[in-house]
Amino acid sequence: MAQSRANSNSLAITIVLLFSIVAIFIIQIGLQDRAIAPEISKGADLAVIGGTTAALLAALEAAEHGAQVVLFLNGQEPGEDTSFLVKGGLAAPLASPQNELEIGFTSERLAEMISEHGGAINDPLLLNAFRDSSSSLFLWANEFEDLSFDFLPDPESKPYFHLANLHADLLFRKQLIERINKSPIVVIDELRVEDILLSPNGDVQALLLENDQSEKITYYFRAVILADGGYSGDIHFWQDYLPPENLFVLRPGQKGYGLRLAYSLGADIVQMGFFQKRPLLYEPVSKESALLPLMPWQDTFLVNTNGQILTWAESSPRDVLTFIHQTPPGSTYILAPEERALSYISFFSCFEELDDLLEVYPLDDLLRIPGLRMQASYYLAPISAALEYTLGGISITPQGEVKEDGKVIKGLYAAGEIVGGLHGEALLPGMALSETFFTAKTAGQFAAEYAQR
Repeated sequence: MAQSRANSNSLAITIVLLFSIVAIFIIQIGLQDRAIAPEISKGADLAVIGGTTAALLAALEAAEHGAQVVLFLNGQEPGEDTSFLVKGGLAAPLASPQNELEIGFTSERLAEMISEHGGAINDPLLLNAFRDSSSSLFLWANEFEDLSFDFLPDPESKPYFHLANLHADLLFRKQLIERINKSPIVVIDELRVEDILLSPNGDVQALLLENDQSEKITYYFRAVILADGGYSGDIHFWQDYLPPENLFVLRPGQKGYGLRLAYSLGADIVQMGFFQKRPLLYEPVSKESALLPLMPWQDTFLVNTNGQILTWAESSPRDVLTFIHQTPPGSTYILAPEERALSYISFFSCFEELDDLLEVYPLDDLLRIPGLRMQASYYLAPISAALEYTLGGISITPQGEVKEDGKVIKGLYAAGEIVGGLHGEALLPGMALSETFFTAKTAGQFAAEYAQR
């Protein structure tokens, strides 16, 4: 009997041990599932990639339309291009400053000027969508306190062109960041976007991210907005024919990561051969630079060591830039009258006699300029070219959707300078900020609606 009870006890103990082992195994599996579950459940309705003004505006717009938004700065400072955009002014029709001056400047006329200035190769659907939204641009800008584009510097020839008040760029950036911080938008800076993952149907499904330890992490989203700016800092990847030694990049922070992501997905990329370039004065010792104005100076000449001379007042901006590019770096100079040179005096060398100038600079061809010997003094400076704005980029629909072979990549949107097709071959003054407002508002709204469908 005692032996039988011992056997029963041993059997019971064995069963208990077996159940314990199974239970521990089940618990371990459950713990593993819980360790994996947060990893695969990371995500939200919408991801916005970039720290540009367009990225911040698009994220705010999407959040206002009810979307759960995650903003990946991707190495950019928030609002890093705000000063450039605001200082460049706003192109807008039907605004109160125009009404006060009794200027009847319409949305239709603005669209015509954009097309004319851009060589009439703009995307007509995108241009028409911008035209229909352009009457709201001035109101959108003035939604921000201390930001007022109420100054029309040249109402006769540029009735569309508005300039902002002093320090408006700093105030605008501050308010943008404050609005982001007060919103439910999640801002992530420690993870870098490596890839956009599509479903078998070709819709946006997730982002592949990488942390500082090179670990890969997947976040799941219904929609993504690419808005990290243009590709100025990546210009020679796309245009290897440009002379790197003779083209200064004014905005190296525009790395073009988003454009490469879109390109890797097969997105349509348009008008990549057009850029906004400007003549630049550059001091190699101090490395200081200054952009020259778009309007040419009278009695001003460009001369190079190839023996060529260009009269600035009689030349187009393209003529000037071609003239600069066709000679080796540091071999093109600008000869300006005193009243012009004094505004940029740190870049100019002054010579009392023309012979003194020719002793320093081997530019004997200057002697061919009529009446040059009659000047009281001579101001000369090296001149280069600078890349300011990239006009090409991703082809989008009027709703901000990215296209592939003319068809929409569902769930993928783009906003800001990363977009192409609106400007054509040239950028109308004030259009950089106007494009930002238009594409950010559009992409933010429609991406939010798509993500919550």
